[in-house]
Amino acid sequence: MNGPKIMMVAGEASGDLHCARLANKLKELCPSVTLFGMGGKLMAEADVQIDFDISDLSVMGITEILGKLPLILKRLKGLKSIIDERKPDAITLVDFPDFNIRLLPFAYSRKTPVIYYIPPKVWAWRRKRAYTIAKYTSAVASIFPFEADIYKSAGANVHYVGHPLLDFSKPSISREEAFKKFNLNPDKPIVGLMPGSRKKEIKRLFQVIIDSAKLIKSEIKDCQFILPIAHTIPKDMIPQISDPPIILIDSSDVYNMMSITDLIIMASGTATLEATFLLTPMIVIYKVSFLSWIVMKNLVNPNIKSTALPNIIADREIVPELLQKRASAKNIANIAIRLLKNSDELDNQRKELRNVLANMGEPGAVERTARLILDIIESKHF
Repeated sequence: MNGPKIMMVAGEASGDLHCARLANKLKELCPSVTLFGMGGKLMAEADVQIDFDISDLSVMGITEILGKLPLILKRLKGLKSIIDERKPDAITLVDFPDFNIRLLPFAYSRKTPVIYYIPPKVWAWRRKRAYTIAKYTSAVASIFPFEADIYKSAGANVHYVGHPLLDFSKPSISREEAFKKFNLNPDKPIVGLMPGSRKKEIKRLFQVIIDSAKLIKSEIKDCQFILPIAHTIPKDMIPQISDPPIILIDSSDVYNMMSITDLIIMASGTATLEATFLLTPMIVIYKVSFLSWIVMKNLVNPNIKSTALPNIIADREIVPELLQKRASAKNIANIAIRLLKNSDELDNQRKELRNVLANMGEPGAVERTARLILDIIESKHF
Protein backbone atom coordinates (compact mmCIF):
# COMPACT_ATOMS: atom_id res chain seq x y z
CA MET A 1 0.00 0.00 0.00
CA ASN A 2 1.34 3.42 -0.92
CA GLY A 3 1.92 6.00 1.78
CA PRO A 4 -0.12 9.19 2.15
CA LYS A 5 0.36 12.12 -0.20
CA ILE A 6 0.41 15.57 1.38
CA MET A 7 0.56 18.87 -0.45
CA MET A 8 2.29 21.62 1.53
CA VAL A 9 1.96 25.33 0.73
CA ALA A 10 4.22 28.05 2.13
CA GLY A 11 4.82 31.48 0.65
CA GLU A 12 7.65 33.19 2.51
CA ALA A 13 10.86 32.49 4.42
CA SER A 14 9.24 31.80 7.79
CA GLY A 15 6.64 29.51 6.23
CA ASP A 16 9.36 27.65 4.33
CA LEU A 17 11.13 27.07 7.64
CA HIS A 18 8.02 25.87 9.49
CA CYS A 19 6.98 23.64 6.59
CA ALA A 20 10.45 22.11 6.41
CA ARG A 21 10.39 21.26 10.11
CA LEU A 22 6.89 19.84 9.79
CA ALA A 23 7.98 17.80 6.76
CA ASN A 24 10.86 16.27 8.71
CA LYS A 25 8.53 15.31 11.55
CA LEU A 26 5.96 13.83 9.16
CA LYS A 27 8.65 11.66 7.57
CA GLU A 28 9.87 10.60 11.00
CA LEU A 29 6.36 9.52 12.03
CA CYS A 30 5.40 8.13 8.60
CA PRO A 31 8.45 7.25 6.44
CA SER A 32 6.24 6.34 3.46
CA VAL A 33 4.72 9.82 3.18
CA THR A 34 5.08 11.76 -0.10
CA LEU A 35 5.35 15.54 0.21
CA PHE A 36 5.07 18.15 -2.54
CA GLY A 37 3.82 21.66 -3.21
CA MET A 38 5.01 25.27 -3.00
CA GLY A 39 7.98 26.32 -0.90
CA GLY A 40 11.62 27.22 -0.84
CA LYS A 41 15.14 26.02 -0.19
CA LEU A 42 14.51 24.59 3.28
CA MET A 43 11.50 22.56 2.20
CA ALA A 44 13.53 21.20 -0.71
CA GLU A 45 16.27 20.19 1.73
CA ALA A 46 13.58 18.38 3.74
CA ASP A 47 12.77 16.29 0.65
CA VAL A 48 9.58 18.13 -0.24
CA GLN A 49 9.12 18.13 -4.01
CA ILE A 50 9.00 21.84 -4.88
CA ASP A 51 6.61 22.35 -7.77
CA PHE A 52 6.60 26.13 -7.32
CA ASP A 53 9.45 28.10 -5.76
CA ILE A 54 8.68 31.05 -3.48
CA SER A 55 11.83 33.13 -4.02
CA ASP A 56 9.99 35.61 -6.25
CA LEU A 57 6.69 35.53 -4.39
CA SER A 58 7.03 36.75 -0.79
CA VAL A 59 5.35 40.11 -0.33
CA MET A 60 4.49 42.53 2.46
CA GLY A 61 1.74 45.12 2.29
CA ILE A 62 -1.23 45.81 0.04
CA THR A 63 0.61 47.54 -2.82
CA GLU A 64 3.25 44.79 -2.90
CA ILE A 65 0.49 42.18 -3.25
CA LEU A 66 -1.07 44.13 -6.13
CA GLY A 67 2.28 44.24 -7.91
CA LYS A 68 2.61 40.45 -7.68
CA LEU A 69 -1.02 39.70 -8.58
CA PRO A 70 -0.39 38.12 -12.02
CA LEU A 71 2.21 35.76 -10.52
CA ILE A 72 -0.03 34.99 -7.54
CA LEU A 73 -2.93 34.05 -9.82
CA LYS A 74 -0.63 31.88 -11.93
CA ARG A 75 0.61 30.02 -8.83
CA LEU A 76 -2.93 29.49 -7.57
CA LYS A 77 -3.93 28.02 -10.92
CA GLY A 78 -0.89 25.76 -10.87
CA LEU A 79 -1.60 24.46 -7.38
CA LYS A 80 -5.23 23.77 -8.27
CA SER A 81 -4.05 21.73 -11.24
CA ILE A 82 -1.76 19.72 -8.97
CA ILE A 83 -4.66 19.01 -6.60
CA ASP A 84 -6.66 17.60 -9.51
CA GLU A 85 -3.74 15.66 -10.97
CA ARG A 86 -2.22 14.12 -7.84
CA LYS A 87 -5.26 14.00 -5.56
CA PRO A 88 -3.42 14.54 -2.27
CA ASP A 89 -4.77 12.86 0.86
CA ALA A 90 -4.44 16.19 2.67
CA ILE A 91 -3.27 19.75 2.13
CA THR A 92 -1.30 21.63 4.75
CA LEU A 93 -1.35 25.41 4.45
CA VAL A 94 1.19 27.42 6.42
CA ASP A 95 0.60 31.13 7.12
CA PHE A 96 0.60 33.30 3.90
CA PRO A 97 -3.13 33.98 4.33
CA ASP A 98 -3.99 36.24 1.39
CA PHE A 99 -2.78 33.49 -0.92
CA ASN A 100 -3.74 30.35 0.98
CA ILE A 101 -7.32 31.37 1.73
CA ARG A 102 -7.95 31.41 -2.02
CA LEU A 103 -7.12 27.72 -2.22
CA LEU A 104 -9.66 26.71 0.42
CA PRO A 105 -12.93 26.63 -1.58
CA PHE A 106 -11.26 24.68 -4.39
CA ALA A 107 -9.79 22.07 -2.04
CA TYR A 108 -13.14 21.82 -0.27
CA SER A 109 -14.90 21.22 -3.60
CA ARG A 110 -12.50 18.33 -4.24
CA LYS A 111 -13.22 16.89 -0.77
CA THR A 112 -9.55 17.17 0.16
CA PRO A 113 -8.93 17.65 3.89
CA VAL A 114 -7.13 20.93 4.63
CA ILE A 115 -5.16 21.57 7.79
CA TYR A 116 -4.24 25.22 8.34
CA TYR A 117 -1.06 25.42 10.41
CA ILE A 118 -0.17 28.91 11.69
CA PRO A 119 -3.51 30.34 10.57
CA PRO A 120 -4.27 34.00 9.79
CA LYS A 121 -3.92 36.37 12.74
CA VAL A 122 -7.64 37.06 13.01
CA TRP A 123 -7.12 38.46 16.49
CA ALA A 124 -5.29 41.39 14.88
CA TRP A 125 -7.33 42.12 11.77
CA ARG A 126 -9.96 40.83 9.34
CA ARG A 127 -11.61 38.70 12.00
CA LYS A 128 -14.31 37.46 9.61
CA ARG A 129 -11.68 35.26 7.95
CA ALA A 130 -12.07 32.93 10.93
CA TYR A 131 -15.50 31.92 9.61
CA THR A 132 -14.15 31.27 6.11
CA ILE A 133 -11.41 29.09 7.52
CA ALA A 134 -13.83 27.28 9.83
CA LYS A 135 -16.07 26.49 6.85
CA TYR A 136 -13.44 25.11 4.49
CA THR A 137 -10.83 23.42 6.70
CA SER A 138 -10.77 20.06 8.41
CA ALA A 139 -8.62 21.42 11.22
CA VAL A 140 -6.84 24.56 12.37
CA ALA A 141 -3.52 24.10 14.19
CA SER A 142 -3.39 27.28 16.26
CA ILE A 143 -0.17 28.60 17.79
CA PHE A 144 -1.57 31.13 20.30
CA PRO A 145 -4.10 30.28 23.04
CA PHE A 146 -6.11 33.47 22.52
CA GLU A 147 -6.14 32.76 18.78
CA ALA A 148 -7.55 29.27 19.33
CA ASP A 149 -10.47 30.75 21.28
CA ILE A 150 -11.43 32.98 18.33
CA TYR A 151 -11.34 30.12 15.82
CA LYS A 152 -13.33 27.92 18.18
CA SER A 153 -16.03 30.58 18.50
CA ALA A 154 -16.18 30.72 14.69
CA GLY A 155 -16.91 27.00 14.56
CA ALA A 156 -13.51 25.69 13.48
CA ASN A 157 -12.13 22.31 14.48
CA VAL A 158 -9.27 24.05 16.24
CA HIS A 159 -6.34 22.42 18.02
CA TYR A 160 -4.01 24.57 20.12
CA VAL A 161 -0.64 23.02 19.31
CA GLY A 162 1.61 25.67 20.90
CA HIS A 163 4.20 27.81 19.18
CA PRO A 164 6.67 25.94 16.94
CA LEU A 165 9.50 28.35 17.70
CA LEU A 166 9.60 26.99 21.26
CA ASP A 167 11.01 23.79 19.76
CA PHE A 168 13.80 25.45 17.84
CA SER A 169 14.71 28.87 19.24
CA LYS A 170 17.89 27.61 20.81
CA PRO A 171 21.56 28.22 20.04
CA SER A 172 23.47 25.27 18.61
CA ILE A 173 26.78 26.30 20.17
CA SER A 174 27.87 27.81 23.48
CA ARG A 175 28.22 31.55 23.99
CA GLU A 176 32.00 31.18 24.08
CA GLU A 177 31.96 29.29 20.78
CA ALA A 178 29.68 31.92 19.24
CA PHE A 179 31.97 34.79 20.25
CA LYS A 180 34.86 32.93 18.65
CA LYS A 181 32.94 31.91 15.51
CA PHE A 182 31.80 35.46 14.80
CA ASN A 183 35.07 37.06 15.90
CA LEU A 184 33.35 39.21 18.53
CA ASN A 185 34.72 40.57 21.80
CA PRO A 186 32.47 39.50 24.71
CA ASP A 187 33.62 42.48 26.77
CA LYS A 188 32.27 45.05 24.29
CA PRO A 189 28.65 45.83 23.34
CA ILE A 190 27.15 43.70 20.55
CA VAL A 191 24.17 44.86 18.50
CA GLY A 192 22.35 42.57 16.07
CA LEU A 193 20.85 44.08 12.91
CA MET A 194 17.85 42.30 11.36
CA PRO A 195 16.19 44.22 8.50
CA GLY A 196 13.82 41.35 7.65
CA SER A 197 13.53 38.44 5.24
CA ARG A 198 11.43 39.98 2.45
CA LYS A 199 12.93 41.97 -0.41
CA LYS A 200 10.61 44.92 0.24
CA GLU A 201 11.60 44.94 3.91
CA ILE A 202 15.26 44.98 2.97
CA LYS A 203 14.74 47.90 0.59
CA ARG A 204 12.85 49.93 3.20
CA LEU A 205 14.76 49.05 6.34
CA PHE A 206 18.32 48.11 5.42
CA GLN A 207 19.72 51.60 4.97
CA VAL A 208 17.95 53.11 7.97
CA ILE A 209 19.33 50.31 10.15
CA ILE A 210 22.86 50.84 8.80
CA ASP A 211 22.54 54.59 9.37
CA SER A 212 21.39 53.99 12.93
CA ALA A 213 24.41 51.75 13.46
CA LYS A 214 26.68 54.60 12.33
CA LEU A 215 25.10 56.91 14.89
CA ILE A 216 25.42 54.31 17.63
CA LYS A 217 29.08 53.76 16.72
CA SER A 218 29.77 57.50 16.92
CA GLU A 219 28.52 57.52 20.51
CA ILE A 220 29.65 54.06 21.67
CA LYS A 221 33.02 53.65 19.97
CA ASP A 222 33.59 50.01 20.89
CA CYS A 223 30.15 48.79 19.77
CA GLN A 224 30.15 45.72 17.49
CA PHE A 225 27.52 44.92 14.86
CA ILE A 226 26.37 41.63 13.34
CA LEU A 227 23.79 41.01 10.61
CA PRO A 228 22.28 37.64 9.56
CA ILE A 229 21.21 37.37 5.91
CA ALA A 230 17.98 35.46 5.18
CA HIS A 231 18.32 32.72 2.57
CA THR A 232 15.51 34.34 0.55
CA ILE A 233 17.54 37.51 -0.02
CA PRO A 234 19.89 37.62 -3.04
CA LYS A 235 23.44 38.36 -1.94
CA ASP A 236 23.67 41.33 -4.32
CA MET A 237 20.97 43.10 -2.31
CA ILE A 238 23.39 43.35 0.61
CA PRO A 239 26.18 45.82 -0.22
CA GLN A 240 29.60 45.56 1.35
CA ILE A 241 29.59 47.67 4.49
CA SER A 242 32.72 49.21 5.95
CA ASP A 243 31.22 52.11 7.91
CA PRO A 244 30.55 50.93 10.50
CA PRO A 245 32.19 47.49 10.21
CA ILE A 246 29.44 44.86 10.26
CA ILE A 247 29.90 41.11 10.46
CA LEU A 248 27.62 39.32 7.97
CA ILE A 249 26.50 35.80 8.88
CA ASP A 250 24.16 33.20 7.43
CA SER A 251 20.62 33.17 8.81
CA SER A 252 21.18 29.59 10.00
CA ASP A 253 23.28 31.13 12.78
CA VAL A 254 20.58 33.56 13.93
CA TYR A 255 19.94 31.82 17.27
CA ASN A 256 23.66 31.69 17.99
CA MET A 257 23.78 35.40 17.24
CA MET A 258 20.75 36.18 19.41
CA SER A 259 22.29 34.32 22.34
CA ILE A 260 25.22 36.75 22.54
CA THR A 261 23.82 40.11 21.44
CA ASP A 262 23.07 42.79 24.01
CA LEU A 263 20.40 44.28 21.75
CA ILE A 264 18.82 43.65 18.35
CA ILE A 265 17.40 46.29 16.00
CA MET A 266 14.89 44.30 14.01
CA ALA A 267 11.97 44.36 11.60
CA SER A 268 8.59 43.52 13.04
CA GLY A 269 7.71 39.89 12.40
CA THR A 270 8.28 36.33 13.56
CA ALA A 271 11.89 37.04 14.50
CA THR A 272 10.67 39.20 17.39
CA LEU A 273 9.25 36.05 18.97
CA GLU A 274 12.52 34.19 18.42
CA ALA A 275 14.31 36.98 20.26
CA THR A 276 11.65 36.80 22.97
CA PHE A 277 12.19 33.09 23.51
CA LEU A 278 15.94 33.72 23.82
CA LEU A 279 15.28 36.68 26.17
CA THR A 280 17.20 39.03 23.88
CA PRO A 281 16.35 42.75 24.23
CA MET A 282 15.19 44.43 21.03
CA ILE A 283 14.02 47.55 19.26
CA VAL A 284 11.29 46.78 16.71
CA ILE A 285 10.80 48.84 13.56
CA TYR A 286 8.18 48.62 10.84
CA LYS A 287 7.69 50.39 7.51
CA VAL A 288 5.32 49.70 4.63
CA SER A 289 4.10 51.85 1.75
CA PHE A 290 1.77 54.74 2.54
CA LEU A 291 -1.18 53.00 0.86
CA SER A 292 -0.56 49.76 2.76
CA TRP A 293 -0.37 51.71 6.01
CA ILE A 294 -3.67 53.53 5.38
CA VAL A 295 -5.44 50.27 4.50
CA MET A 296 -4.01 48.50 7.55
CA LYS A 297 -5.04 51.33 9.87
CA ASN A 298 -8.62 50.79 8.74
CA LEU A 299 -8.56 46.99 8.92
CA VAL A 300 -6.59 46.28 12.08
CA ASN A 301 -8.49 45.57 15.28
CA PRO A 302 -8.58 48.95 17.08
CA ASN A 303 -7.63 47.18 20.30
CA ILE A 304 -4.29 46.22 18.73
CA LYS A 305 -1.91 49.13 19.22
CA SER A 306 1.28 47.37 18.14
CA THR A 307 2.88 45.36 15.34
CA ALA A 308 5.50 43.75 17.61
CA LEU A 309 4.40 40.31 18.78
CA PRO A 310 5.95 40.61 22.28
CA ASN A 311 3.92 43.78 22.84
CA ILE A 312 0.74 42.22 21.44
CA ILE A 313 1.05 39.16 23.67
CA ALA A 314 1.88 41.27 26.72
CA ASP A 315 -0.95 43.67 25.78
CA ARG A 316 1.34 46.64 26.42
CA GLU A 317 4.65 47.99 25.18
CA ILE A 318 7.48 46.00 26.72
CA VAL A 319 9.91 46.49 23.81
CA PRO A 320 10.46 49.85 22.05
CA GLU A 321 8.60 50.04 18.74
CA LEU A 322 9.03 52.60 15.97
CA LEU A 323 6.51 52.65 13.11
CA GLN A 324 6.64 54.34 9.71
CA LYS A 325 8.23 57.82 9.90
CA ARG A 326 9.17 57.31 13.53
CA ALA A 327 11.46 54.49 12.38
CA SER A 328 14.27 56.93 11.57
CA ALA A 329 17.97 56.31 12.07
CA LYS A 330 18.11 59.05 14.70
CA ASN A 331 15.20 57.69 16.73
CA ILE A 332 16.49 54.13 16.55
CA ALA A 333 19.99 55.18 17.58
CA ASN A 334 18.78 57.33 20.47
CA ILE A 335 16.86 54.42 21.99
CA ALA A 336 19.68 51.96 21.34
CA ILE A 337 22.28 54.22 22.95
CA ARG A 338 20.07 54.75 25.98
CA LEU A 339 19.53 51.01 26.42
CA LEU A 340 23.17 50.08 25.90
CA LYS A 341 24.21 52.63 28.51
CA ASN A 342 21.59 51.48 30.99
CA SER A 343 21.92 47.82 31.97
CA ASP A 344 18.90 48.11 34.28
CA GLU A 345 16.65 48.88 31.31
CA LEU A 346 18.00 45.89 29.40
CA ASP A 347 17.50 43.66 32.45
CA ASN A 348 13.94 44.91 32.86
CA GLN A 349 13.16 44.11 29.22
CA ARG A 350 14.54 40.59 29.71
CA LYS A 351 12.25 40.19 32.73
CA GLU A 352 9.23 41.25 30.67
CA LEU A 353 10.21 38.88 27.85
CA ARG A 354 10.46 36.06 30.39
CA ASN A 355 6.85 36.75 31.43
CA VAL A 356 5.73 36.52 27.78
CA LEU A 357 7.62 33.25 27.36
CA ALA A 358 5.86 31.79 30.41
CA ASN A 359 2.49 32.26 28.67
CA MET A 360 3.45 30.54 25.42
CA GLY A 361 2.85 26.92 26.38
CA GLU A 362 5.13 23.91 26.07
CA PRO A 363 7.46 22.78 23.26
CA GLY A 364 6.23 20.07 20.87
CA ALA A 365 4.07 22.05 18.44
CA VAL A 366 5.59 20.47 15.33
CA GLU A 367 5.00 16.91 16.49
CA ARG A 368 1.47 17.69 17.64
CA THR A 369 0.70 19.20 14.24
CA ALA A 370 2.23 16.29 12.33
CA ARG A 371 0.19 13.79 14.34
CA LEU A 372 -2.96 15.84 13.76
CA ILE A 373 -2.41 15.74 9.98
CA LEU A 374 -1.76 12.00 9.94
CA ASP A 375 -4.77 11.32 12.18
CA ILE A 376 -7.03 13.29 9.83
CA ILE A 377 -5.73 11.37 6.83
CA GLU A 378 -6.29 8.09 8.64
CA SER A 379 -9.83 8.94 9.65
CA LYS A 380 -10.60 10.91 6.45
CA HIS A 381 -12.40 13.40 8.66
CA PHE A 382 -13.94 16.11 6.51
